[in-house]
Amino acid sequence: MGAERDPVAVVVGATGGIGSAVATDLAARGFRVWLASRDEHALVELTGKLPGAAAWPLDLAAGPLVPPSGLVGVDVLVHCAGVFDAGPVAETSADRWRHVFAVNLFGVVEVTRALLPALRRARGRAILVNSTVVRGAAAGRSAYAASKEALRVFAEALHQEELENGVRVTTVYPGRVATGMQREVRQREGGPYEPEQYLAPEAVAAAVASVVSSPDEAHVTELTVQPARGRFPR
Repeated sequence: MGAERDPVAVVVGATGGIGSAVATDLAARGFRVWLASRDEHALVELTGKLPGAAAWPLDLAAGPLVPPSGLVGVDVLVHCAGVFDAGPVAETSADRWRHVFAVNLFGVVEVTRALLPALRRARGRAILVNSTVVRGAAAGRSAYAASKEALRVFAEALHQEELENGVRVTTVYPGRVATGMQREVRQREGGPYEPEQYLAPEAVAAAVASVVSSPDEAHVTELTVQPARGRFPR
């Protein structure tokens, strides 16, 4: 971290359940947090709650993605944004596939590429919150699972390519998390939404914090976090 300035963190998808928890935790740890989200109303509200926070209205599916001029050095970039889609392959249109990949992969790639000079300058960390869906069968959610598997491959390539530039890349794989997205997932699966069976968003934020606070010589490449009480393997 730079000694002459406050450390800077960018949280993409900052107004979602996981993103909000991550941003709040990082702000409490002394980071100046840039909050990126397409929900401008929620963005303004969250920015007002976190000391020194700045807003970056951002739609990952819209492009082109131009980072704010104030982002000269980025110590931590956390990708928390994502969309879910479900349905059999035979009933999932190409437009739905494109939208899922636009948010879950292409937008992540573009933001990361745009911020790479700032990450390199700070010798920072890029943390991608993925999903344990990549660990098992994806029947009924092919577009979502495929986008997350592609995100895993992207992170691995970025990890290998940026080692010499001092940028450390980590993928966090949470199990089911008690968020609005999980409520949608359970609705599509035809089951009840049981938040007590899932990870709290703050648990994922704690996992992210453990990566951020690891020693500079340590490179945590992957971290899986599962609910202690949940009945769901993925």
